[in-house]
Amino acid sequence: MFRNFRKKVITGMIILAPITVTLYIFGFMIKVIARLTAPLVPFILLLPFFSKWPVAATYAVSFLAAIVLLWLLGAAASNIFGRTLLLFAEKIFLKAPIINRIYVIIKQIVDTVTSKKSAFRKVVRIDYPRKGIKTLAFVTGETEIGGLRYYSLFVPTTPNPTSGFFCMMLITEVEDAGIDMEAAMKIIASGGMIK
Repeated sequence: MFRNFRKKVITGMIILAPITVTLYIFGFMIKVIARLTAPLVPFILLLPFFSKWPVAATYAVSFLAAIVLLWLLGAAASNIFGRTLLLFAEKIFLKAPIINRIYVIIKQIVDTVTSKKSAFRKVVRIDYPRKGIKTLAFVTGETEIGGLRYYSLFVPTTPNPTSGFFCMMLITEVEDAGIDMEAAMKIIASGGMIK
């Protein structure tokens, strides 16, 4: 009975984790922007329409101001002047000690997640760590060494598929997994529980 209970709790956590992380990141972004826009709220509440709003409505105004600020940032990034300004700000972040490392890591993660083009060409199965044990890997390139064709492979680890290792294997020793990237990531991240 306890095993079944524990299994259900773990399943619930796995289901809730992506939702919680997404909401936490979104909430954090909104709070930061709302704090930046908070000094504007008293001025907005002086306007005739907003003056009759209760004080609690200032949160709604801050939220709306945060959304408008995000929209303005997105609009600015889509033209030459805005991109130039963002590149200038990025150069400042890259030159600041300590902050530059945090910024580079977060930027790489965001770029990887939002990129439409994948560095991985296809999903394959390889014998690893020994013959007879199959492991999923992602093909990142091909090369020829001594007249033999090799795949460059990224072998992700479970449960965090963003870490792993690089290896090269003969193309003849690699099998096509017959699944897409998304399915492979689900299998790897869940330890094979989700297919």
